[in-house]
Amino acid sequence: MKVIQVNQTAVRQAAKDAKFIELSVKKIVRYLGTQKIRNKDLLTSKKELTVVLLSPQQMKKINFQYRKKNKPTDILSFAGVEPVSLGELLLCPSVLKKQAKEHDHSMQAETFYMLVHGLLHLLGYDHEASAKEEKLMFRIQDQCFKTLGPV
Repeated sequence: MKVIQVNQTAVRQAAKDAKFIELSVKKIVRYLGTQKIRNKDLLTSKKELTVVLLSPQQMKKINFQYRKKNKPTDILSFAGVEPVSLGELLLCPSVLKKQAKEHDHSMQAETFYMLVHGLLHLLGYDHEASAKEEKLMFRIQDQCFKTLGPV
């Protein structure tokens, strides 16, 4: 799967960070492709994924527009419009950095975990739909993270 990255923040993205995101997405997609999950066929039928890095202000605006939550969030997922696109994952590095500190792990670990989270949303999982769905989604997410960890 081709990973298209767009940095909308004022901070220049290091080449190693871009490579980390690309390798992580590919690793996660390969892993999920071996699991019993819903909509697994999307992982092979869709050829690209866009990952967008946003500032807290940009993320807050989009989070309010689509979810009516007036705060920046770590990740938002949007299904693809183009036939070749799995979708878009919008990440807010500032929020991820804060969460990494709160969870006492690296920025890479937090980013990896949220990439898994976003990809599961694109495959049709929604932890806000019900307690049962939340348990299922986080079980898959945690197992993927535990098995793969950051690249």
